[in-house]
Amino acid sequence: MNKFKAVIFVAAVGILASGCPKRAPVPEAEIGRLEAERAIVIAQAEINEASELGADVSEPEGLLEQARENFERERYRRAYDEAIRAGDMARRMKDELLAEVRSREDSAAAIERAENLIGEARDLGGDVSEPSEYLERAKELHQAEDFTAAVGEADTAANLATALIASLRAERYTVGTWEADRDCLWNIAGRRRIYNDPWKWKRIYQANRDKITDPDLIFPGQELVIPRD
Repeated sequence: MNKFKAVIFVAAVGILASGCPKRAPVPEAEIGRLEAERAIVIAQAEINEASELGADVSEPEGLLEQARENFERERYRRAYDEAIRAGDMARRMKDELLAEVRSREDSAAAIERAENLIGEARDLGGDVSEPSEYLERAKELHQAEDFTAAVGEADTAANLATALIASLRAERYTVGTWEADRDCLWNIAGRRRIYNDPWKWKRIYQANRDKITDPDLIFPGQELVIPRD
């Protein structure tokens, strides 16, 4: 009995010393199958995304179909290569379409910005004919889907309008309160940055007859045009 126990003990020690049994290596053909299968799944996802963006995916779909046929015939390396090509082709299509969408959005935003600035300059009484010409060209280029050129024309229109706004705002004066600023036409005309001559108050009055009915009555917050020579 003791001998039997000793044999069992020695056998157990031998098993422990030898470690866990090693897992059998995955056959190369199975690795190839798994890689091809994964490549096909990824390619299909890329094709679906490109198709949703409006791309003509007939060519990558044809490649993917060939990949599936080779997969069924257990030609895994060929199936893998064709699936990779299909996925890469669809990804390039998707990237090109996304870049076009971004260019279209940038062009539309530039045109909208220029329109807003031109509208502001027009409201201030400025001559917006020059920036408007650039804006019209920008719109035509946008319609022709030349978005890069459209952005350039729209930016030029916006820059011209911005400069015009700055100039127009420099030619205006916002009336303050009598208590704080002692604002009246006489005192405004006498300010150094206006005319530095109070006797020129009539010039301000004549330029603002649409706002001032009585030259002795102006009100805080009124925006007065300051005529320049």
